[in-house]
Formats: sequence, structure tokens, C-alpha cells
Amino acid sequence: MEQCSRKKLQITGIVQGVGFRPTVFRYALDNNLSGFVKNTASGVDIEVEGAIRKIDIFIRTLRETPPPRARIESFHVRSIPCLEDRGGFIIISSDTAGEKKVEISPDLAACPKCIEELFEKGNRRFRYPFINCTNCGPRFTIIKDRPYDRKLTTMEPFPMCQACDVEYHDPLDRRFHAQPDACPLCGPELYLIGGQAAGDPLGTTVAQIREGKIAAVKGLGGFHIACDPFNKETLIRLRKAKNRPNKAFALMMRSLEIVERYCDVTPAERIALGSPEAPIVLLRKKSEELNSISPDNNYLGVMLPYTPLHHLLMEVFPVLLMTSANRADEPLAVTDEEAGRLPDLGIVDIILSHNREIAHRCDDSIVQFAGKRLQFIRRSRGWVPSPVVMDAGICRNATDGKPVLALGGNLKNTFSLRKGNRVYLSQHIGDLVDYRNYRYLQEQIEDLSELLEINSPEIRCDAHPGYEQYHAEYRKVYHHHAHMLSVMGEHGLLGHEVTGVICDGTGFGTDGKIWGFEFLSVNADFTRFKREGHLDYFLLPGGERAIREIDRIGAALAPGDELPGITPPRRKELTKLIESDINCPETSSLGRLFDGVTSLLGFESRAEYEARGAILLQKAAEMFSGDPGERFPVSFSRENGGIILQYRPMVKKLIEERKSGFAAEGLAYKFHLWVAESIRRGLEILKPERVVFSGGCFQNQLLLKLLEKEMKSPGTHGIRYYHNEQVPPNDGGLSFGQGVLPPY
Repeated sequence: MEQCSRKKLQITGIVQGVGFRPTVFRYALDNNLSGFVKNTASGVDIEVEGAIRKIDIFIRTLRETPPPRARIESFHVRSIPCLEDRGGFIIISSDTAGEKKVEISPDLAACPKCIEELFEKGNRRFRYPFINCTNCGPRFTIIKDRPYDRKLTTMEPFPMCQACDVEYHDPLDRRFHAQPDACPLCGPELYLIGGQAAGDPLGTTVAQIREGKIAAVKGLGGFHIACDPFNKETLIRLRKAKNRPNKAFALMMRSLEIVERYCDVTPAERIALGSPEAPIVLLRKKSEELNSISPDNNYLGVMLPYTPLHHLLMEVFPVLLMTSANRADEPLAVTDEEAGRLPDLGIVDIILSHNREIAHRCDDSIVQFAGKRLQFIRRSRGWVPSPVVMDAGICRNATDGKPVLALGGNLKNTFSLRKGNRVYLSQHIGDLVDYRNYRYLQEQIEDLSELLEINSPEIRCDAHPGYEQYHAEYRKVYHHHAHMLSVMGEHGLLGHEVTGVICDGTGFGTDGKIWGFEFLSVNADFTRFKREGHLDYFLLPGGERAIREIDRIGAALAPGDELPGITPPRRKELTKLIESDINCPETSSLGRLFDGVTSLLGFESRAEYEARGAILLQKAAEMFSGDPGERFPVSFSRENGGIILQYRPMVKKLIEERKSGFAAEGLAYKFHLWVAESIRRGLEILKPERVVFSGGCFQNQLLLKLLEKEMKSPGTHGIRYYHNEQVPPNDGGLSFGQGVLPPY
């Protein structure tokens, strides 16, 4: 007879709401073990008793094959005394006592089994738009407190019917303790807002979209605006109502086969589209058929259906325009009251809602692939609120330091909460140019702080004195230092000497000027940085106004020159402004240089939205397929021990070639080459061992591709380089970088 043993397992991470306890239950039964499993405020506690060999198999199986959506962070095992009266293995009630440490699962796309049931005639959940199980469905957007139990979610108002209750309490059922579990008898239901026909809310919505109407549809983290992207009149009306003449909209497509009809799709992109996170993926257009959806670039933002309601909608439509339901710069609508304002604004004609409350707004995530490397443009649904875990061994005060609240920047705002070596990056908040977004930021800080039990944190903000979050008593973190730290924190580079190449649009510098093309270094404790080099300064005539009227930057780069699309009176006006030097701050920003070159080449003189100049220039450069000929000159000067990249020789050559008739698309391509070569040449001068790249300019896929080639040159051989992979390189990753700094 084998010797008996009893073990206690304490497991932390994302181990609630992902089918962890039923998996433990099955593994225990398979090995004839007794004991129990329960949720706790910290994670999951397990006690197993039985033959030593069987317990070893149980532990190994659980370590190696946890539920697919679980993420184990700690797995502690210790021996405890055996019990004389051995029963079976049971699942016992959750223990809510103690400090809440359990991680909260992000929302998950509907799984294949649930979708199969959704369309299975005779199934009691046939065509029920809220079908889910322990492997899929809402998580973060319905949770109000931990542990993740139904009574602490927005499903609490929906008592389960007998059939659902049986499933919920059966450890061998895949809906065991699926907190959003429901059916048509007991769960949430669809309805139309505004007194429209109530008989078939979904059918009425489908009919309206077919007729060219625009619908607001309530999803997991908020309402979407949905309409037919092939209806030109509808699209024009939507663009006018949202004041969005050219900015791209996202699309939802029924299947991968439909996606491949309109886009080129790589294996990595295919996996991302079909993943449980179900992000919007930026894909290269295959044709111009949907060009009106994203006229400024060569990509379409595409996602597959990720809720049962989406699958029901897409049964009728192969492609739908699917974008956030809000006005420009306002928070995503999540309540009937907020969505109810959209018809009055002329944005939608019909509103399809449901009565399951959304506890947390959460926009769709947006990703792209730089080669095979995933890059976030927006990190939100599907990933939030999972933490980015830093290496505790090199992270000072990693386990017991004061908690941190990092407030991020003004554009693409997120905030981060740091607890030990975990940094919880929030969902996308948006641009803080509207007071409603700022109020949304404050609400989410309060909610997530309460969920994570973070009290009295040290508060960090961007050093820019004009930002809404700036406060004299907060700890200031310089913009480009934070970008640099965001990569270092991801890749375990804290404690190493690192050089950063940070390229973006706007960041307040230590000299009071606007930075944006910087070579920085940090010391070993990463709390201080030194500016090793930068792009030479040029003027922003009119200050922030030049960010929108980018012909102002073109005029500053080439004063007195004849510029395409600029009338003589306008040129005279700008020349006078530049010569007066009134409200003409200096900048070293690569993003603004992109804007200026876009203007010089005649692609656009106005930027309807942030970074439009760079997007247009990238589109033009990607269209060029000829011989670029001689490259633009790259030259550095020395100043105060640092290197200064000179842009004037490049601009002079660009204008000469434009006047000689060289294709504008070819010059756009040569400008991208110049940027990539300039970065490489600067690194050859500085000779670092490790380099990190961050900032919004590194979202440019063409620039990344050219930089990758440049970094293979002999002069950069041996340099190890890193990019953002878990957080966005744009300002959406700033708060993470701010949070990486150790607490005082």
C-alpha cells in the first residue's frame, strides 16, 4: 500500500474566472485524491491527500496544463498533516478575508463551444446573445469587487433559473462557477432605446442597418457605432456627424476568409485576429475597395466578432463598420443615458442596448505586427487589467515599497497603478482635451485603486506644466525618460546602462523646449538620465497651432521658399510670423519634422487629427517602388559634449529634388531612409551596448522595417536593441514608464 501524504498548494495570478477550480477538481478525481479547492482574496488554495505518486502527478499536471486562460505567477507547495477521515474532493465557498491579491481576468472573446451552441437549433441558448462559459465572456467589465464571484459582479441582479443553477454548481460542467452564466429565462436581454419596436430588437436593428441607417450597439465595454461600410451616403453622414472627415474607422468582418478577401494577412496576424483577446489588427489593404474607411493610410483596422451578439449581427453582414460610440474626444458611451444623446447629435438612428450594466468602460485594443513582433497601438480590452510584471530581483523596493499612481500624459492617456513589482496599466482613457475624459480618468483611478486595494500612493505626472494632471506636489517624470523606462521595465533592463532613442511629437524637456528626437542615457539605478544628442531645433510658428496647421512647420523648415499648396498671401503671413519670432517655440521633435516634410511635399497643409502628417507621409513612401537614388545627407555636429543631428542639409536636398521633378512619393521614402540612417549613425557615434526604441514615431511600420536593416550594418554589430512589446510605444505607455521608477 502506497504511503499517504497531504499537500497544501497556494497559487496566485489570473486563477479566478478562468475555470481553474473545475480543472483542479477533474485532476484530483483523475488521481483519486481527496481534499478541497477554494478561491481566496489572494488566489486559489488547494489541499490534496492521497498516494504520494498520485499527488506528484496532480501537481505536475496542474503546473504544466492549467486552464488555457489562466496565468500562474506563484505556485507554493508544502506538506501538512494527513487527515484521518478522508472524504472525496470538493469545491468549497470562497474565502474573502485578507488582503486582495488575486489578479482580475480581462474580458475574453466568445469561445468556439459557445458559438456552436449559439447556432444549434434545439439548444436552450439558441441565438441567446449573452451565452458564455468559464472559458469566455465578460470579466473586467462586469466585476465590482474581488474575489470574482457573481454577487460582486453586474450579474448579481439576475438570479439563475434551475437549469443554469445546476450547471453553475456542477464541477464537471464547463459553466461551473461561470459568473456571467445565464439563459433566455433568467439572464440579460436586448431592447431598443427610444420607443422603437420592441418585438425583435436585433431584427429591427439589422433591418435599419440594411436600409443605410446607423446603429449604436451595446457591447462588453461600451457601445459601438455600426453601419454598412459600403454605403457611401451613410459613411459621409457618419463622418460629418462625428467631425471625422478622413480619420480611419475600424471594421468587423465575419470570418478570416472575409478578412483575406480585403487584406493581406500573415500567420501572426491570423493568430491575433482569432485569439481570445480579439483585438483590432492593422492589416495591409489588398485593394482600394474599402479605401474610404481609411483614406489616409494603406491599412485597415479589422477585428473578428468577439461577443455572441456580434456573431448574430455578422451572420447577416460580412463586413460592418464598428467604431467607438462617442463624439470626438469624449469617453466611450456605456449607459443608456449616454447612448441616448447620440441620436440628438445626428450620429445614430437606432440604439440596441441590454440590461447588463458595464462596470468599467473598455475600448477595443489595437495591435499591429512589426515583422513577427506584436506592437500595441492601444492596450485595452482583452489585456486590461492584467499587470506587467517586472523582475523583482533588480527592482528596488519591488515587494514592499510604497504603491504608485502614475498619471501618464495628455494624449492617448492611460494611468498605471504599481504595487510591488506589478504595474497595472489602465484601459485607454483618451485625450484629456475634454473635461469628460478627465472625469473618466478620475473615476477609473478610484475604481481600480479600490479593486486593487491601493491606498495613499506616491503620485507621478508628466513634467509638462501645461498638462491637466500636472500638480506641484506630484513627482515629475520627464516625458522621454518615461518612454525610455517603459521599454526597460518590460525587458528587465533596470540596473543596466542603456541608451534610448526616443522619437515622438511632443515632450517637455529639461531646457523648457519641446523635445522629440532624442538620444538619452540612464545610469545604473535608472532614476536619472542624460541627453546625449538630439535633432537640431527648429521653430513651431504659432506654438500648438502649428500641430494642426502643418504648413507653418513647412514654412519654418524652408523660410522664403515656394511651398506647394500655399498661396502667396499665406506664405507672406507665415514669413512675417517667423521673422517676428513671437510665439515660435523651438522643438527637436521628429513627429513635427514629419509634419513639416509632409507640407513641403504638398501632401497636406492641415492635420485634422494628431499624427496625420506622419500617416500621410508613410502612406506615400510605401507607395514608392522605384529607385530612390542618392540618399539625403546625414550629418551631426557636436555641442556641449553631445551630438546634434542637422536637418537643414536634408531639407535643402529634398526641395532641390522636388523642384527637379523627383516623385513626391520617392522623396517621402528617402525621408524615411534618412531617419533610419540618422538613428544608426548616431548610435555608431555613441557606441552603446544596449539600446531601447520608444515613442509614437516607432509605430511607423516602414520606419521600423528600414531601421531593422540599418541595425544590421557593421557599425552597429553587437548592439542589443529592444522595442515596446507589452505596452504601446506611444503616449499610451507613458504611465507605465512613470510607474517603473522606484518609490521614494
